[in-house]
Amino acid sequence: MKSSGPRISDWATGLITLFALWMIAGCVFLPMNDAPSHIANGVIAHKLLHHDAFFASHYLFEPVLVPYWATALWLLLWQNVTTPLVAWKLLIALYVVLLPLACRFVAKTASQLDADPTPDSPPPSPLSLPLLPLGLLTAFHWGYWMGESNYLVGQPVALLGLGLLFRSKRLLSGSFAGFVLLAALSYICHIYALTLLLIAATAWAALSFVGRWLPSLRVRPLRPVQLVGLAWLYALFALAAYFVLFQHGSQANRGSLGFDLSLRRLAHMLIDPFDTPTPPPRLALALLYLGIGVAYVLLQKDNLRTLLASPGKRLAALHALCRPELLFTGLVVLLAAYLGPVSILGPDGSQKEGEIAIRFVLGGFLLVLLSLRWPLVPDRLPRALLAVTLAMFALVQLRSIYTLHRDTDATLRTIDGQILAQIPPHKNVLPLIDLTDGQWRDYLIHRVVNYVVLRDSYSPHVFAVKGQHALRHLPWGDQRDVRNFDISQDEWRYYDYVLLQTDKPTLPPSLQGHVQLIAQAAPFALYRVERPATTPPSALPLAPTP
Repeated sequence: MKSSGPRISDWATGLITLFALWMIAGCVFLPMNDAPSHIANGVIAHKLLHHDAFFASHYLFEPVLVPYWATALWLLLWQNVTTPLVAWKLLIALYVVLLPLACRFVAKTASQLDADPTPDSPPPSPLSLPLLPLGLLTAFHWGYWMGESNYLVGQPVALLGLGLLFRSKRLLSGSFAGFVLLAALSYICHIYALTLLLIAATAWAALSFVGRWLPSLRVRPLRPVQLVGLAWLYALFALAAYFVLFQHGSQANRGSLGFDLSLRRLAHMLIDPFDTPTPPPRLALALLYLGIGVAYVLLQKDNLRTLLASPGKRLAALHALCRPELLFTGLVVLLAAYLGPVSILGPDGSQKEGEIAIRFVLGGFLLVLLSLRWPLVPDRLPRALLAVTLAMFALVQLRSIYTLHRDTDATLRTIDGQILAQIPPHKNVLPLIDLTDGQWRDYLIHRVVNYVVLRDSYSPHVFAVKGQHALRHLPWGDQRDVRNFDISQDEWRYYDYVLLQTDKPTLPPSLQGHVQLIAQAAPFALYRVERPATTPPSALPLAPTP
């Protein structure tokens, strides 16, 4: 009789997926920091294609092959049939569905790569992925809350591409054609998705090459078609590096590299796949890893004993414990995440670009999870322990995720109804942020300023960085920093409204005498720019005094 173990894992993954889709569908605004800028890019592209005079006077798309186009193209397509906010939710829902499917595809492909068993080798075990629900929970890691949609969608694309490269046997085959297309799609998604695929494919190729001299490791030899696939990846990476770093001729995305090789950062890589603005308690994470470890040891005790006590059978025991192709590949990706730069620094030592190598943690973590073999043995204790551990952690994490979605959506709806609704169409709105000690949750809503684009108004805080985005702002080029309170006279003549996020009782000095309060819904306040400027009072309150 066939075991229900794999089926239970699939059912649990399906239930969590349905919960995630229900949660996403129930929000008007998702709690994702960069979401408004990505949505704005799609809206602007749609307006420009339809020859909107107001948007044409404020924005320009340059015809350059930079990565990061995936979200804008998706929104551009879907705006023909639905609203930009719904199109955005469809994209995030696609990511949530694709991530567990990609994980399952890679694991199934790797299990099919096992070399033909020898007479004395154990029979192949059925595919068992009890940690697949845990892999789905990583969809809501730090990158989700940052709202990096291109990077997010690129993760399952890279994993699916890796699986198709594993399967490729001939140039003229569906697997290789699919790999070529997915590799190109990873370029369009994000340079770090392409780099993840490149690192993983290179590590797997190196192991396959070494496996020629280690037959007991039982890894498939590298095929000529897979070498062609690697060459295609390196060509795409060279093209991406050119457009991101050099084509624009500026110092954007360039500078000295900052590294952090501390033990604290190494330990934090265990948290990164589940990190949120309200991260899971350290005790919950410790119990999760402890429960997984104990269950794995109990199920694999015989193979672990062979690995430790029989030097001549260690490679065979390793193959029984894990899928070497995925374990080695995942560990190399995690090594790149640890040894790689954490930031790009400017000449003064300030951070120009953050979250660099950390973007490889998710892919490496998932590959390591998928590499573990879980034998279907009669002993129910370890499986019960694993099931209880995963269920408890899933409940803790899903409760936190749901609360963040509900509370942030309620806040953004209030701001939309009481603040943004006061902005007439075709107005120029200057967004500013003045927080003493801003927390991660504050930045889930600060880019709400870009939703003015949905009201046919202009915001200078839409993504426009050379080498990262084809969008340019007219007349200033890049987007304006929301923390820049040095406002020129030309800007005062240009902008109609100021939208301020603040926790201060009074206005910043540079605004006093230039604006008049229109509406307020903490932590935001909307001001109309007064022309001509009046003499500023000593302390202008945020709200009129009774």
